[in-house]
Order: sequence, then structure tokens, then C-alpha cells
Amino acid sequence: MIWTFAVIVILGSVGVITYPLFRSKIQKYEIPENYQLDTSQADFCLTALSDLEDDYALGRLSESDYNQQKIFLQRNYLKLQKKEVSTED
Repeated sequence: MIWTFAVIVILGSVGVITYPLFRSKIQKYEIPENYQLDTSQADFCLTALSDLEDDYALGRLSESDYNQQKIFLQRNYLKLQKKEVSTED
């Protein structure tokens, strides 16, 4: 008797919880045809620089590795910025 009641309560709970999930139709997301990504490679360089500074502050990188990677990312960022400015003109 108790097992039957427990099974009914469990099945009822599962039904109440999952009902909203299956009630609405699942909508498929589609990317518009003329969609353009707003981020540029220069933004990725800035993000990498930020992550690099965080790793250095947490002690995950040595000072020489930090300086070497920082210079590399800064140079790439400046090159990309220069390309973007020249293509906009």
C-alpha cells in the first residue's frame, strides 16, 4: 500500500515538473541570412590580453612568459587595428 502511494506521488511529481517542458513547442533558432559577426579579431586580442593579465595576477605565468605573450598580443592588436582603419577609408 505504501509502495503504491510512493510510486503515485513520484509519478505525479515527475508529471507536474515535466509538463511545462513538453507543453510548448520547441522553437528552432535560425541565424538570419545577412547576419554579420560584430566582433573582430582585434577584440579577440583584447580578450586574450585580459585573460593573460588575469593569469599573471593569479601566478599561473612567469614574468618572462607574461612579457613575451603580452608583446605578441599587443603587436597583433595594433596590426589588426591598422588594417581595420585602412579598410574603412
